[in-house]
Amino acid sequence: MNSALDIVGAREAERNASQLQQEAEQQLVKAARELAQAEHDYRVALAQEITKVHAAGTAWTACNVLAAGNPAVAALRFNRDLAAGFKEAADQAAWRHSADRRALGRLVDWSQRIDLRSGGMGEEETTSTIGAAR
Repeated sequence: MNSALDIVGAREAERNASQLQQEAEQQLVKAARELAQAEHDYRVALAQEITKVHAAGTAWTACNVLAAGNPAVAALRFNRDLAAGFKEAADQAAWRHSADRRALGRLVDWSQRIDLRSGGMGEEETTSTIGAAR
């Protein structure tokens, strides 16, 4: 960007950044809900499988390992791990949008100072006018 934002451009940029932040937060909530559900499903299936394996005569000490190796339980763990990855990505997106909004705030502040200093002319217009007056 070569010139200061005008008030309309600044408000539009802030509105867009706010919308992106809100969408990122909604995705984070969705990812957290999906992770919680995947964790629930995995733990219930694992507990049920541990009980089945023990009922079949396996010692308690070996039940967890054998139950976790059951294909259905392993698939649920895989889904849980994927959900954790998606939640981490949503966390990072929300953080990034928050940082972008802070940077935009600094840009808007800078634009206001340029606008006030130049009397409404852009920074380059002010610089070229000052250079021409010399």
